[in-house]
Amino acid sequence: MRRKRIAVWVWLFLSVFLIASAKNPSQEEGLLRVFDRTGAKMDRHMLHAGSRASESVASEDLPGLAEQLAGELGLGAVHSKSMTDGMRYEADGKWNRNLQVEMVVINDRPEEALVQPYISIRAVGRGPLSQAHLDEARSRLFRTLQKFRIDTSTHFSIQGKLPVGHRVNRDDREKLVRQVVRELGAEEVESMRTERIISVSAHTPLFNGGLNTKGGTMNVQVAAKVGDDDRQIILTLGTPIITIEY
Repeated sequence: MRRKRIAVWVWLFLSVFLIASAKNPSQEEGLLRVFDRTGAKMDRHMLHAGSRASESVASEDLPGLAEQLAGELGLGAVHSKSMTDGMRYEADGKWNRNLQVEMVVINDRPEEALVQPYISIRAVGRGPLSQAHLDEARSRLFRTLQKFRIDTSTHFSIQGKLPVGHRVNRDDREKLVRQVVRELGAEEVESMRTERIISVSAHTPLFNGGLNTKGGTMNVQVAAKVGDDDRQIILTLGTPIITIEY
């Protein structure tokens, strides 16, 4: 009898856990769902992490750090470049057929013995993004950031085209942006509106964190632009901001 009671409690706990998990998708998943509901066809997507190293590193040790990081990410050889912003160490490679990964380590104070380099890792893909590939990329990036004690905060951006069947006007773009903001349960914080593009920064309680702006805290950005074919809208979403060209 006792075993049956324990089994029932375990079953109830797992049921509640699974239901909670299903109701609380990741921020990336939430953004993808809203994007899909607009009817837009995805062209590009990017998962990006960028921050300064949490600890100081000797300038002479940066090439070695870049090599270790590239190795952990499964990238190719590291190439160094002397640029106006300092010394850059770059490497790239692929995680799958459709996901190009780029790493950059920047020493913007090469004259100093100890520095906190800026580290950027971007995973960029074209075409549709499957949930499995998103989960795999996110997990792999997170593990690497943790291992090297790099800030695990990431930016996620998606972009695609939505045919409208007629020449795109301002109302079409406004309607699309309002739809996305509404479905995210977000409130507009700041915006930019021109003849060809509407970009809205907003805050949604569905997503964590955010960036402070003059208008308030934002954690999602929505942009709608007239495409090269003026019968389609280029829709770009990003959290907490868009980090892909739009």
